[in-house]
Amino acid sequence: MKRGLIILVLVISQTIGYSQYLSVPVMSDHKPEAGSRVKVIPEDYQKTEVYYSLYLPENYKPGNTYPVIVEYTGNEWPPSGSTGEVKDANLGYAIAKRIGAIWLVLPYIQQGRSVTKWWGDEVETVDFALKNIREVCENYGGNPAEIFLCGFSRGAIGVNYLGLYNDKIAEVWLGFFTHDHYDGVREWKGTEWGSPIAKYRQAAKERMGRLRGRNCLISQNIEEGETSFETRNYIEENSFDSLANIRYNWFSMRKVIPHIPSEAVPHSHTDKWLLYDSEYAETVYNWFLETIQSKPNTYSISGVIRNSKGKPLKGVVVESSTTHFAISNKDGEYRLEGLTAGPKKVTVFDRGNGSLRLSKEVYLEAPIIGLDFMIGHR
Repeated sequence: MKRGLIILVLVISQTIGYSQYLSVPVMSDHKPEAGSRVKVIPEDYQKTEVYYSLYLPENYKPGNTYPVIVEYTGNEWPPSGSTGEVKDANLGYAIAKRIGAIWLVLPYIQQGRSVTKWWGDEVETVDFALKNIREVCENYGGNPAEIFLCGFSRGAIGVNYLGLYNDKIAEVWLGFFTHDHYDGVREWKGTEWGSPIAKYRQAAKERMGRLRGRNCLISQNIEEGETSFETRNYIEENSFDSLANIRYNWFSMRKVIPHIPSEAVPHSHTDKWLLYDSEYAETVYNWFLETIQSKPNTYSISGVIRNSKGKPLKGVVVESSTTHFAISNKDGEYRLEGLTAGPKKVTVFDRGNGSLRLSKEVYLEAPIIGLDFMIGHR
């Protein structure tokens, strides 16, 4: 009897794999609140179909700060169940829930509409990201020093293709997480940006140069070929691993999600795998927490802001890029964190008087302490 029980337990354990333990909240039209996911239409797009989705963590309280997980979705591809739409994103939710982060899913934009195939207008898509990430940080306590970019499939390519599109947006991120595909690995025939392969890879190499030593986690389902090892070979053969702290997370999707295909998960090429409890999901969560803790190859600038009489000034905005900003406290102190090495222009301005702006230029290769400012007429 005991032997039969043991055999039964083994069979069941091998059959069911890991169980799903999370469901992504349905997007609503309500106002943002703790534990909910809402649709946000930016003011500039009120008369269009363009929106982003915003999730605030369950422990959210106004006045506190939180990491931010920014996500780009995959292409519309019916065999996998991927619609390419913002509302149907899955990858970032489990991470946000686990580490207590804000989750922001951004669209790809073309002439006032969201597109479900590739990038739309690349410049508009990138500018939309920059403006709305800043607003989420300002309005909901996103920590400018702890902003991550993640993506699945098209979105995985977009992590570098869009996230490292130029120096301005490349400066935003603390870390980069991709699942299934990677920028520069294979040719995308029929596109101007991804073909021919030599031209595509040269552009991808330039984007990789903007990583500037930050953390990257590359995740890949390996059961349907050797594409994951193609990614690793591509990175190592070109010495791209010297440009960033790169880690890999290879696994067979069928070890994580049982019974593929199913109505919920019709294909192993899926962004739903983090909704299932697994050791591979734990690898992802730990990578995010470790990156937040160590912030590798990023630096800080700090100082005090005073008026002409030497009095510390509270509420002054200090910024070094579109999304890296801080507000001086009651002692006039500010601290910018998560900045990459290189030349920086630090600007301070009084929100009550926009004409009061001062800037200083520095070269950042180690933490800078004591970059003080004096603002007159206040």
